[in-house]
Amino acid sequence: MTSTLKKFVTTTSASGLLAAGVVLGATGAAQAAPGGPSGCTAYVSHTDIHTAVGWCTSGSGTWNVQAMCAGPGSTHGPYKGDPGYRTRGMEKAATLNCGGGYPTNLKVVDIKS
Repeated sequence: MTSTLKKFVTTTSASGLLAAGVVLGATGAAQAAPGGPSGCTAYVSHTDIHTAVGWCTSGSGTWNVQAMCAGPGSTHGPYKGDPGYRTRGMEKAATLNCGGGYPTNLKVVDIKS
């Protein structure tokens, strides 16, 4: 296959899965700052398929989620969302709302203790 055809088939397949409501899965763990947040993953929200979520399972500090936002015939970004944090018993997930688009190529970035 030519590289253009591969891109078209891959984009079409991914778009079809998203339209069918299939979540493509979480990304691998991001590199954590020493003593800071760890066990970080990025995934599509379970309650809103237009929102990317970044979450770290342990440690104190801040992080952010980064994703491309895909719509019919185009993909834009990467964009960063609102940062997440965990400190003194309070925690918040990092989120990025793609509006009417769908988040792709998700990852947790800017991990700081």
